[in-house]
Amino acid sequence: MAIRALSSLEKEVASAVVLLGQSQNWEFAAYIDVSSGSLIELITRMTSAAADPSGDVHKRIQSGASVIVHHNHLSQESLSSADWNGLVSSFDETFAHRADGTTYWGRVRNDDAVGRVISNYQRHEMNAQNYLSQRLCAQSCPYSSELGCFFRKEVINQAMKTRCFVDYEVSWGSQPFPVSPCMSIPVRATGIFGSRISQHISNASNALAYSL
Repeated sequence: MAIRALSSLEKEVASAVVLLGQSQNWEFAAYIDVSSGSLIELITRMTSAAADPSGDVHKRIQSGASVIVHHNHLSQESLSSADWNGLVSSFDETFAHRADGTTYWGRVRNDDAVGRVISNYQRHEMNAQNYLSQRLCAQSCPYSSELGCFFRKEVINQAMKTRCFVDYEVSWGSQPFPVSPCMSIPVRATGIFGSRISQHISNASNALAYSL
């Protein structure tokens, strides 16, 4: 399953949140009304890891509107527990865009199941990291520990997809961009690494899936 085609507006806001994030080093988010296809707001909270919507967006949701989120991930990592929590509580779909052209997309199919994953998220992160690192180490892959850490959320997200808790897809990018400062992986496009080890990520997610 591929990520669905974006509207012209969605393509514009996806590009905007990435470029603004790069220039300001903050997370930006665009909130789009599903029924009208119009932009409700483009916002930042001037932090590196969150761009919560204003009260206007929440009022629309409380009145029954469906809302799609497009935001940038400065960490370059996959959808987080906070992203999934937003989908459980408020939003219809979430897109996270990375500076190398990678896009992560998700929506929730089973609120209760995703809620249980979120409530035990640290344990799942540790297991996901270990499963992937061990598989990479067995293949004599350099930086197996770092890659296991970086792609742990991807492992969890694919595992939730396997269990039919969520709809989830990733489109790996290939544009040159430095990885997160905490990483020691000497590559300039982490999407390339994601593509190269995608089978190992899939195998790790299958190992994790039925412990969720």
